Amino acid sequence: MAEPSGKPYREYMGQSNQHRFIIADDHRLIASGLAVELKLRGHNVEAIVDNGLDAISMIKRLQPDCAILDINMPGANGAEVFLEAKRWSPKTQFAILTAHPSATLFANLVEAGVNGIFLKSDDPAEICSGIARVLKGQTVLSPSVITIVTPQRDMPELTNRELQVPQGIAKGLSNAAMADDMGISSKTVDTHRTNLMKKLSVHSSAMLLMKAIKLGLISVDG
Repeated sequence: MAEPSGKPYREYMGQSNQHRFIIADDHRLIASGLAVELKLRGHNVEAIVDNGLDAISMIKRLQPDCAILDINMPGANGAEVFLEAKRWSPKTQFAILTAHPSATLFANLVEAGVNGIFLKSDDPAEICSGIARVLKGQTVLSPSVITIVTPQRDMPELTNRELQVPQGIAKGLSNAAMADDMGISSKTVDTHRTNLMKKLSVHSSAMLLMKAIKLGLISVDG
C-alpha cells in the first residue's frame, strides 16, 4: 500500500512468524516480489522502503533480524546504509541484492562485514536459500557472485587443518567452536589461522574468507 504521491513508500506486512526483515530497494516490483518469497517461507517483512535514509531509520527503530539492501538507492547507497545501520542494530544480519556486479565492490563489502551478496538476476529460491544461511551467521555469496569475484587459481600448498579454518569462518564459528569440531585446542586453531593468512597474503578474517572463496576452498552449497 503506497503512501501519498511524492513520499517514500513503505509497506507493513503480516504477523511475525519466524525472522523479521526490512527490504530497502527503490525498484518496487523487485522489493515486493522478494517480500512475497520471504512471506511464503513463513517470515515477516516488517517494512519496505525505497531510499537509504529511510532504511537507516527503520533498521534503527525496528532492529530486524535481517536487512536486505539494494546498492543504488536515493539518499544513501547500500554500503552506506550498512555501515551506519550496523552501529545502531548490531544483531541485524545484512545482505546486499544488486543488479550491478563489481568484483571490487563485492570484495569491499565482504571486508566491511556484509553477511551476504546476491544478484537480482539470481533465482529467487536461491536467494532465499542463501539468506537462510545468512540468518545462521554464515557469510554467503551466490554462485553468480562467486563467478564474478573468482580470479585465476594461484593455490598455495595448504594442510588439511588449514583447509578447515575458512570453512569454520564461513559458518560463523569461533576459534573455540572450531577447536571442538576439530578435536584440538583453540590455540592450535589460532596457529592454523595465522599460518593460513600468511600463505594467502591476507591480514584480516574477512579477507581470508574472501580469498578462500576465490580459490574455491569453501563450498558454495555448504
